[in-house]
Amino acid sequence: MNGSLVSRRLADIPFAGIRKMFEKASKLEAQGKKVVHFEIGRPDFDTPPHIKEAAKKALDKGFVHYTPNLGILDLRQALSESIMTYKKVTYDPLTELMVTAGGQEAMYLSLMALLEPGDEVLLPDPGYGQFATSIRLAQGVPVPYPLQLERNSAPDLEAAERLLSDRTRAIIVNSPHNPTGGVMTPEQVQRVCEFAKNYDLLLFSDEAYDRMVFDGSRFVSPASFPGMKERSLIWGSLSKTYSMTGWRIGYLAAPAPLVAGAVKMQQSVLLSVCSFAQAGAAAALQGPQECVEAMVAEFQRRRQVILEGISRAPGLSALTDPRGAFYVFVKHDTPGKDSSALADYLLEHGGVAVVPGATFGQNGDGCFRISFATSYEDCKEGMDRIATCMKDLLN
Repeated sequence: MNGSLVSRRLADIPFAGIRKMFEKASKLEAQGKKVVHFEIGRPDFDTPPHIKEAAKKALDKGFVHYTPNLGILDLRQALSESIMTYKKVTYDPLTELMVTAGGQEAMYLSLMALLEPGDEVLLPDPGYGQFATSIRLAQGVPVPYPLQLERNSAPDLEAAERLLSDRTRAIIVNSPHNPTGGVMTPEQVQRVCEFAKNYDLLLFSDEAYDRMVFDGSRFVSPASFPGMKERSLIWGSLSKTYSMTGWRIGYLAAPAPLVAGAVKMQQSVLLSVCSFAQAGAAAALQGPQECVEAMVAEFQRRRQVILEGISRAPGLSALTDPRGAFYVFVKHDTPGKDSSALADYLLEHGGVAVVPGATFGQNGDGCFRISFATSYEDCKEGMDRIATCMKDLLN
């Protein structure tokens, strides 16, 4: 057989750094070693009971067949109401909302629907690795822009301006931010909106962590500003808010023509999202929200443990003040060890799995990400182990 079995397009896409660390940690666990998992951005809580009950009832009623490509209307109406409540934007559930298999599919479908080969998309660095991957799969060109990490991880718009070309099609923003936990102020979001309007760019807003904010911070969607709904696409998810990562329920909120294009892609990729999972998602949005408040309060408690632990560990400091999501981006002063080498050291010597900062882009090197989406007890133990490792390394 001549040639490779894998296309050059896929060969150029690296294996996700987060999954690499997870697999390394899993091998150690298979050898009987206790590993503290700070690498996975997956809430450790169970899905709230009323959500599971709604999915079970749907199954019992035989709701097991294909659904419309857009998703069931009950869920789209619930999404429309929720977006109006928390984001102050009105979306027509018939034409401007689409249910997807997680926020990641919303990203992929919309980029595939929008981009022509060679179109450029500005994306944050450091930032979620799948931004660049999805752009490349859509035959676009990812163009990383730096963040003002000390200012809520807001885009450095002066630097972004220098990266513009006649092929620049869109800019991606993410607040609350992965991996830093930064939450942009309304004024910072407004400046990004003005940037998009001034240069006639579409704005992709990754809002997976929109309900997870602390210390009085307030999430604001770019789509809520005047003149922005028409040029904004929201990538949303129920995974983090309701601890439904395995349910794979997300959504795309966008102008009707782009949603129609994403539906065409969906027909060739997935047909439709799991029927009874959609029933559970509708119950999540329509039911009591105290479960979300309880999870956010617990994340805030864990965050404090992580920050206190970092302050005790030599050579480490929190690069930003994390006020959203469930991440801390940790700067390390370790001569001779880059972020990947340090992450391997912490795993091998301390049994703690973290994600190298370089996973999130060139500007992430010199840092690593801690996810506090694990138990309070594991947060305490993990930080004790890291402090011990850093003392041993630097002494």
